[in-house]
Amino acid sequence: MSYKISEIASLLESEIKGDKNLVVRGLSPFFQAKEDELTFASDEKFLHKLNETKAKVIIVPDIPLPENIGKTYIVAKIDPRKLMPKLLAYFKKPLKKMEKPIEDSAVIAASAEIAPHVYIGHDVKIGENTIIYPNVTICEGVTIGDNCVIYPNVTIREFCEIGNRVVIQPGAVIGADGFGFVKVNGNNQKIDQIGRVILEDDVEVGANTTIDRGAIGDTVVKKFAKFDNLIQIGHNVIIGENFLMASQSGIAGSTEVGNNVTIGGQVGIGGHIKIGNNIMVAAKSGITGNVKDNQVLGGHPIVPLQESLKIQAGLKKLPELLKRVKKLEQEINDKEK
Repeated sequence: MSYKISEIASLLESEIKGDKNLVVRGLSPFFQAKEDELTFASDEKFLHKLNETKAKVIIVPDIPLPENIGKTYIVAKIDPRKLMPKLLAYFKKPLKKMEKPIEDSAVIAASAEIAPHVYIGHDVKIGENTIIYPNVTICEGVTIGDNCVIYPNVTIREFCEIGNRVVIQPGAVIGADGFGFVKVNGNNQKIDQIGRVILEDDVEVGANTTIDRGAIGDTVVKKFAKFDNLIQIGHNVIIGENFLMASQSGIAGSTEVGNNVTIGGQVGIGGHIKIGNNIMVAAKSGITGNVKDNQVLGGHPIVPLQESLKIQAGLKKLPELLKRVKKLEQEINDKEK
């Protein structure tokens, strides 16, 4: 599907600087965008790197911008982030009406097992030997590969892609809307989440774990990643191969995680950061910044694990140390008097 940028500019009440006759085929994140996709740059993180995106059309604020770099700008009169509700609603795919428990356009392999009380939406594809347990909802346009097991009460939202040999435990939700809101006239306004979730081959998702769909672009979980129960993965997160995460941990939106990363229980990981390869993080740790490869870490904020253990041991001695300091202060004050 193609979209005229002149129509997009009109919708956003913005001005075009460049080729007004261009068309785009979709909306994409700044660094993932292709030449024929639209992206946006709302802050200095992106505005200083306009030549690093492949997108030829960029939504930008009304400030001086580099010319002669082969880009066409849609110049917003207000902060581009405040235009996101309109923009994402414009690109959101319309959904078909739900009519039957298993829609006629669904394509289900003959060897797949579908239990009673399952909803399978329009244009869904389910592969060989896949088992779908009762009370599962599979929304429009979902693709599920071969030899998967989808346990009871799982919800897989529209257009998500599930690879081969994927196991999804009871109550998990794949592709819920990400936590996307923006202040418009002082009020929190929802931003439509138009991306997908892609689970590659041999992924396992624990019970009551949620993996949110991308706002723009996709949330991606690569091969052999394994999630415990009660985990939250935010929108547009990219998780590398052979990932392991224990229960009650979470990753905020747009964070990238490398290969062979192991995360303990109750770990909180901030958004828009990069975590390298071959990382181990101890339980109850907090990650708020980028992490380089090949480390074993712990604490909040995180430090090398051995250092974190020394800090924890030192904290146990803190009450006694405070008593000693107060006693010494009193002795000094008495001598001075």
